[in-house]
Amino acid sequence: MKKLLTIIFLLTCAVASGQQKVDDVVDDDYVRSSISTIVVNRGDGFDARIFNAVRSMSLGEKFDINNIPTDRILIRTSRSRAVDADQITSLLDREEVGKEIVSFWYRRNGQGEMSDELILKRGMYSLRDQEILNSKVTKVGISALGEKGYDLVDGSYVLVLDYYDVYENHKDEIYRINVDAFIYKLNYTEELVEQVYDAWIYEDDTPQVRAQKNALFESITFPLEYVTTVEAQGTSNSSIADAAISAYDNAFYRSEKAVDQWRVTSSIISTRPIKAKIGTKEGLKNGQRLQVYKIVEERDGDLDSRKVGYVRAADVVNNSHVATGQMGASSFYQISGGNVEEGMILKQKNDLKLGVTVAGAIGGYAPFELGLEYLEHINAKGTSRYLMLNLGVDAYSSESFYDAVAYVNLGLGAGIAFRPIRPIEIMPLVQLGMEVLSVSSVPIQNNDSMDWATWFAKAGARISWQVIYPVQIFAQANAAVKFADGIWYKYYNDILLQEGRGHKPAVTGFSFGVKVNF
Repeated sequence: MKKLLTIIFLLTCAVASGQQKVDDVVDDDYVRSSISTIVVNRGDGFDARIFNAVRSMSLGEKFDINNIPTDRILIRTSRSRAVDADQITSLLDREEVGKEIVSFWYRRNGQGEMSDELILKRGMYSLRDQEILNSKVTKVGISALGEKGYDLVDGSYVLVLDYYDVYENHKDEIYRINVDAFIYKLNYTEELVEQVYDAWIYEDDTPQVRAQKNALFESITFPLEYVTTVEAQGTSNSSIADAAISAYDNAFYRSEKAVDQWRVTSSIISTRPIKAKIGTKEGLKNGQRLQVYKIVEERDGDLDSRKVGYVRAADVVNNSHVATGQMGASSFYQISGGNVEEGMILKQKNDLKLGVTVAGAIGGYAPFELGLEYLEHINAKGTSRYLMLNLGVDAYSSESFYDAVAYVNLGLGAGIAFRPIRPIEIMPLVQLGMEVLSVSSVPIQNNDSMDWATWFAKAGARISWQVIYPVQIFAQANAAVKFADGIWYKYYNDILLQEGRGHKPAVTGFSFGVKVNF
């Protein structure tokens, strides 16, 4: 068994070495990663709250979790500033975190005995359908494929979270915290694999041999390589723990963008609709953005990746089980780019699924509008659901009051968009909101603020054209009606209506603007 596993590892290294000229080429040999999370304690009253908040978080199905003994490291210094990577690296080396990760993978117990059960189990779970199908063609035993789990050991990462610059305001319910996420990778080399096998204890080993092998294992250094650091901030109106969770989410989003090995890749197996055999096991979610690449051969014979466009995940298959060769495929909708063909590669390129709109209007309640839109869902035909937040402003100098007047409205709504062709999006929408009137010479604070407000409902339709991803231009027609005017809103609005500048009970309007997607 030892010799077989060593040969497999050496062959893998040889193939990788022979492909150096295409190292930067996008391919579909995505390898599942595992993570150990460690929190930096500062020796203060925030330690327990932050640690418990982090422990409550889940990374979903995309990553395996290596639960090692070291889940906290202590650095006694003020939380007013961050610690640096050198301090983190020194402590990880001192605690021999790399050895803890290898021991976890091999289920090493107090007597030094090891097992490959977890490795084989995770190896089988990480297999793809195509590998199962290939094994049937080549008549390789399915169980032998589980030994691919040894590749997963080299995909072990450590995420060290250092929380600092804490702001806690109980009175105003404002809680804010920063976090630095230090990312390390286990450097599990060929030489280390051989040393681990040399330290493998067998049932018939004598006590003396066992002691020698244990001493050998304890002498091995399993280095962690520093990868990168990402910074993030979290806020909450309830507690520092919730702010820490928010910061964790933001840091992990940025980490997935920073660590290339964490971004899922897969080949496209069909184009009508676009499909690929990834799903919940890879953490795929509806609306998630992926980039399409094609592989081309240059004149000098080297391979290169060319960007084709972007797609979003639509119908996500539940593949959270061991592959059988018959797993379903997730479908995608192309949102930009050129023709997509079978065999091209998808690569995870997460975005926020947010769009920012800026528009000028003729008619309606506001000549200037700023909007924020979130893609809530998309299907394989491109039909999309959006949640919308819109801010409108109508400000001018009043002839009646010889003073500044401003109408500010804030609306919440939703829209359903259809795409007759890829660059064109047609979206009916509805909004419900509040408009506040202010006259600078009249203080509002002495009155109920709702006396200066009214409610409105708006319905409309928008047509957008994607000029170049991620920029769209659009035209929109709206009809809006006000109701439940506050007493002072009605009083001053009626005066402003007499000079032709107030807001009527019902209006129609047109707006023209730009939308940028992030």
